[in-house]
Amino acid sequence: MSSKDVYKPSLLLSFSGGRTSAFMTKRILDGFKNDFEMLVVFANTGQEHENTLRFVHECDTQFGFNTVWVESVLNPGRKGCGHKVVTYETAARNGEPYEAMITKYGIPNKAYPHCTRELKLNPITSYLRSIGWKAGAYSTAVGIRNDETRRVRKNAVKANIVYPLVDWFPSTKPEINAWWEQQAFNLDLMEHQGNCVWCWKKSSSKLLRLVKESPEAFAFPKRMEATYGLAGHNVDGTHRVFFRENTSAERLFELADKLVPEGYAFPAMNEDGDTGCSESCELYPTKS
Repeated sequence: MSSKDVYKPSLLLSFSGGRTSAFMTKRILDGFKNDFEMLVVFANTGQEHENTLRFVHECDTQFGFNTVWVESVLNPGRKGCGHKVVTYETAARNGEPYEAMITKYGIPNKAYPHCTRELKLNPITSYLRSIGWKAGAYSTAVGIRNDETRRVRKNAVKANIVYPLVDWFPSTKPEINAWWEQQAFNLDLMEHQGNCVWCWKKSSSKLLRLVKESPEAFAFPKRMEATYGLAGHNVDGTHRVFFRENTSAERLFELADKLVPEGYAFPAMNEDGDTGCSESCELYPTKS
């Protein structure tokens, strides 16, 4: 039997577009290429920060990730979102996939957390099916670090999810950040910004800070709430909004004006203990 005939298990590298995920992907591609048939996939929601898209592109050009860029495509009826393959140049930048998803499923929030499922998980799964990767026949590597093991799913083995930064080469946030400081490029985002700048999973303090620093980032959620507040499965006919405690994007601006003095210097944020969205949104949320 030749080396070409040796069976290699399939491994999906779920690249979220963040530093941790990129570090994991680089380590696996460099150190485990003889152990797996590997594929790197990034799902673009159309509301990723431009610096995130640039970072994913840099990882492709500088590190040779050969990332497959996918976006969701709405399917009619009860079928979940499918996919289309895009590139750095053609990737949506004005929320087109996100808006299309909202027209069918409604505005996502804590009570209706379907955005990751329909904008990331389903499009990636759809792409894998299209190339012959069947469910249950591959594992998925997720970038959860050794200093955030609370986010590891208890049913990970059954779900074919692996956590290389916990189990294969344990890595912490300071270690990963130090590694990136030695590289020729980095993700040009502050900790509180995150790949999706206005993500509804962020803490209220982060959102108020972003309202002050980047008010233009909230144009999309404002428009979605005004246009599609009653879209999706609203049993009681309530006008749906994105943010915590039934807070609308407009209300965030009112709160920022009321609670944050002009010229206030925000302190540095330590994300390690924050369960809200920070740098990226992982493909698989924590489950028991």
